[in-house]
Amino acid sequence: MAKLTLPPAHRRVGEALQALFAAKGAQGYLVGGYVRNLLLGLPPADLDIASALLPEEVVQAAAAAGFPETRIVNARLGTVLLQMDGEKIEHTTFRRESYAAGGGHTPARVEIGATLLEDALRRDFAVNALYMRLTDGEVLDPTGRGLADIAARRLRSARDCAAEMIRDDALRLLRLVRFACQLDFQIESVLFRAAREYAGQIHAISRERIAAEMQKILLSDTAYALPRRIPAAQRAVILLECVGVLRELIPEFAGYQEIGQCKYHKYNVFLHTAHTVGETPPDLVLRYAALLHDVGKPCVWRETGCMRGHDLCGADIAARRLPEMGVDRKTTEQVVCLVREHMYDLTGQARESRIRRKIQSMGYAAFNRLILLREADFLG
Repeated sequence: MAKLTLPPAHRRVGEALQALFAAKGAQGYLVGGYVRNLLLGLPPADLDIASALLPEEVVQAAAAAGFPETRIVNARLGTVLLQMDGEKIEHTTFRRESYAAGGGHTPARVEIGATLLEDALRRDFAVNALYMRLTDGEVLDPTGRGLADIAARRLRSARDCAAEMIRDDALRLLRLVRFACQLDFQIESVLFRAAREYAGQIHAISRERIAAEMQKILLSDTAYALPRRIPAAQRAVILLECVGVLRELIPEFAGYQEIGQCKYHKYNVFLHTAHTVGETPPDLVLRYAALLHDVGKPCVWRETGCMRGHDLCGADIAARRLPEMGVDRKTTEQVVCLVREHMYDLTGQARESRIRRKIQSMGYAAFNRLILLREADFLG
């Protein structure tokens, strides 16, 4: 078994947590991304802890342990929020869960008072089901997979049946892509096939959750400074497409893997899109604009046999699909503008006076983004 030590910034919090659990004669564990990241040598993730204590018991013991603020966040899920030294710590009582058909994110049934193994098996990926004992730093691996997957830089289901894990909660489709890109992990083939099988369930997830996950996915290269084989944002587009989620969210992409382009393009529309996203700076508006800048090509190609007008068609698609994905109005408007204008002065023959008028009409910030999008488009 591995052993870990809390970083200096969290040692006082750790001592207070130990006092909290000791007062109740219980064992507390850091769990999930925090443990995973310590094992990987990455900056700590959110402070999530778990134990057999009921929410009321945690609240009762927290004040005596020196926590200035404690409150029950969700009694049904057994979650309590504690705060100390500016840190937010979420405690969750060991629990079992079951889900209704369809992939909705909220469990249909929750049973508070499970074993540590049962708590681990309700989680998504084995690397997120590792528990660090607060008393001595020992890392427990209830599924028997998490430590091996950390060493192999691999994502596997925390359960024996990957399809069941994905089927239960469709948000895991996006979390799968996010963790693979943020951590530069490979996805086990069984888990990958399960994700493809249930990609259609993404529509059971709220727009707000989709938007939040897509932001993390498109900006996955900003999470950790890692050496990467290909840009994380480029890989994100490839995984979203190959898992099947991208065309569920934006059906106008259908067929773009098969559509070739003119002699000025090295790749088909799909690979060009992925490369373009990978060439943009880490800016959410730019990443969405790069993702959608050629989304109109399949539509106009099928209608006219050429790609003229794909910029205007793509802007209409972006204006319709982004709000459906929960993207806020300001971001949507900025993306739509860039998609509509990305073919502006393609030959570079516009006079300076015309360019000045364009800058005035778009605004400096938008025009600067247009320059960056065009550079990424050329590089892609």
